[in-house]
Amino acid sequence: MKFLKAMFISMFITLFIGGVAVATGFYRGVIEIGKDVIPIFAEHREFVRKSRPELDYITDEYKIYEEQEELTCPYTVTILLSAAGDVVLGGDNRWAGYLRFMQEFRESGNDHSIFFKNVAHIFYESDLSVVNLEGALTDIEIAPQDKEFLFRAPPHFAKILSAGNIDAVSLANNHTRDFGMRGYEDTKDALRYVGVEYFGNDSLLIREINGIKVGLFGYSIWADTADNRRRITSAVERLRNDGAQLIIAFFHWGVERENFPEQYQISTGRFTLNVGADLVLGSHPHTIQGIEEHNGRYIVYSLADFCFGGNANPPDQDAFIFQQKFTFYRGELLPDNEINIIPVFMSSVRNRNDFRPTVAEDEDAKRILARIEEYSEPLR
Repeated sequence: MKFLKAMFISMFITLFIGGVAVATGFYRGVIEIGKDVIPIFAEHREFVRKSRPELDYITDEYKIYEEQEELTCPYTVTILLSAAGDVVLGGDNRWAGYLRFMQEFRESGNDHSIFFKNVAHIFYESDLSVVNLEGALTDIEIAPQDKEFLFRAPPHFAKILSAGNIDAVSLANNHTRDFGMRGYEDTKDALRYVGVEYFGNDSLLIREINGIKVGLFGYSIWADTADNRRRITSAVERLRNDGAQLIIAFFHWGVERENFPEQYQISTGRFTLNVGADLVLGSHPHTIQGIEEHNGRYIVYSLADFCFGGNANPPDQDAFIFQQKFTFYRGELLPDNEINIIPVFMSSVRNRNDFRPTVAEDEDAKRILARIEEYSEPLR
């Protein structure tokens, strides 16, 4: 802001010294600085990000310049999204994953930040960071149903998300209600207590970021049905009517351990973009699936597991963080959006799961990027 004020003072002085044309030329030279470029599927895994824009407007004092030269003050902002896949805090206390997760927590001195410590900086540098939260955050220990996996953690584990700089979570999955509606409501209460927002199922979220209203919704989608299309269309319309300028869908769908999406995922994902969503994210298969570009927008079919207490030693630890930078000019989304893929491992060690997602490097990073490219090829 100080720079902008100094610039306008210089313009004002220059106006009296050298005339309107000189002052106007100086102003244009400042505001037409070039833009950063981030390649798609870059091997480099971090954005070179500009500082968040400081906005200023031409005051009445300088209105004369606008009238004479038809200058306007540009209002361009960006939103950097970072999204990761399935997060299970704790797990099922009948299985080894839960016992090991709790052991890691105790051995850290009950440090909630330990699990996301290797990736927290990525989410901190983002404007919006989202994951899929599977399981309940509740003190209820006896589930009202019998399933192979019943995921839960104590409510204070919500601090793991806030310590990891997660802004919002999707609750649209097949485990959030493992401990009934009481456990579901306990989960929402725990998230609200630590300042992590949520969306999914019947909950829509609008979050204002850099002056832009971002809408998020999510559902568990197991088939491309008329009812699911109605729910998707209704969610998009409700968010748009409430002022959302950017809409992101997060679907729980697909077949576990499959690297290629089912045909119903493809048709549902494309439909969601066609009715007005700007990005579709996916989870549930517990492994990587491809990324499709459809009419200039993206469908990320499966982000894989991320911090996953449901498995003590997963056979496939590959995952990734999907990043997209959205650019708005005067509140309108521009088409030149940029994506970046950050390859990660679910664990910081290879022989077991320590539930600490870690950025992959060198040959491992290239291998994970190659997998994403392979799974994306049939979608082009």
